[in-house]
Amino acid sequence: MTDLSQFDLIRNILRELDKPGYYIARQNTNSVEFGYNIWRFGSRSEVFRRIDGGTFELIPSAKSIAFSFYISATFEVLASIIVIIIALTEDRQILIFLAFIWLMFVIRAISVRDAGNQMITNVSEHS
Repeated sequence: MTDLSQFDLIRNILRELDKPGYYIARQNTNSVEFGYNIWRFGSRSEVFRRIDGGTFELIPSAKSIAFSFYISATFEVLASIIVIIIALTEDRQILIFLAFIWLMFVIRAISVRDAGNQMITNVSEHS
């Protein structure tokens, strides 16, 4: 629930997404859909906490915002395939790296969830 006008909310959403790597995929008066280019040059630690994409949807009748977001496991899937190929052709002991790859994904998912909560807080409170 927020007391901000629809115009102010859209402005706050766009301000929150005005960071390197984010792009607006689609925008109208009631929603903003965005993405993040994970393949751009820059710090990998910065990418770790970035949301890969999502949608802010304004619900004027309830004076609220619905925010849904996602993270992509593309890197983890590709790294797992490479590890499996190496295990099949060279040494099976390398499979232990699969545990580390997916543990880092879980940690990343938790970090992204926290970043998403911070985004919705920033959008709702700015004036």
